[in-house]
Amino acid sequence: MNILTLLALDIGGSAVKHAIWHKDNLIEKDSFPTPLTRKSFYEAINELINNYRGKYHFSGVALSCPGDTDETTGMVNGISYVPFLHLGEFQQEFSEAVSLPVTMFNDANSAALAEMTMGIGVGHQEAVFLIIGSGVGLAVVHNGKIAMETSEKIDQLDKLVADGVKAFNNSKVSPVHIARRVSLKKLKMPSAIDGKDVFQLANDGDPIATKEVMSMYSSLAEIVISINGAFKPELIGIGGGISNNQELLPNLKKAVTNLLEKESGLLSIFKTLFNNQEDLPQPNIQLCQFKNDANLLGAIIHFNETKDLP
Repeated sequence: MNILTLLALDIGGSAVKHAIWHKDNLIEKDSFPTPLTRKSFYEAINELINNYRGKYHFSGVALSCPGDTDETTGMVNGISYVPFLHLGEFQQEFSEAVSLPVTMFNDANSAALAEMTMGIGVGHQEAVFLIIGSGVGLAVVHNGKIAMETSEKIDQLDKLVADGVKAFNNSKVSPVHIARRVSLKKLKMPSAIDGKDVFQLANDGDPIATKEVMSMYSSLAEIVISINGAFKPELIGIGGGISNNQELLPNLKKAVTNLLEKESGLLSIFKTLFNNQEDLPQPNIQLCQFKNDANLLGAIIHFNETKDLP
């Protein structure tokens, strides 16, 4: 990589993670709640830059965010849990607001880029990455390259299955949504319990949290198995905040094995759609090496590949 000092941002539905890329290290990592408007977002980033002004000289901003980022138009197309991203041209407006060059890259693609460059994807040609936060992000790697357009990722039938599974189970696998449901069922404010609390409550035997966590593993197993059948990747990487949970991988693998043995419900439909009478294959599931940092690192790699700065 070039020797640059960058402000790296990862906009999520509930929080904006930020860090500084300096001397080939990711430092000064922190976060703040996701603002509701562009104006408040720009103000927060300018305050952040001003706080570091005497310590670092920034060459630009490397942004990871939800949605379909288009750097030819500066638009973030689609919909997400961050509506202000999608209200007209964003990239140039943001650049002007902070007086720095800005690159932007889809969050799931950012994580995939980091993992394919320096993490679990090194040496592989076919991979799928599921990045789980407020929503479920999907990145597909084919012939060693990230598929940038939906039409590149998969043919129409496969896309229907993959997107349908992802959308149907979105709220069931998101720790943010799970935490809100547990909070409300316990007659607390929606923000009173976070994702970490839910897993801890489940470990302590809380029946409400346990039911939600078990449902999460079952839904995530359905997503993994269906996408594995559709894309046939060498590996499926799981990233986002959920990947920090040490119990995730063994429990998910157990849920996948149980589901494959039952072959009921959604999986039977899946086999019928693809006219596949053979057993669905066991997916190779791995946690992203860089976990919560994957999106930030991918945004930095994308900046370095995009911008030609001294």
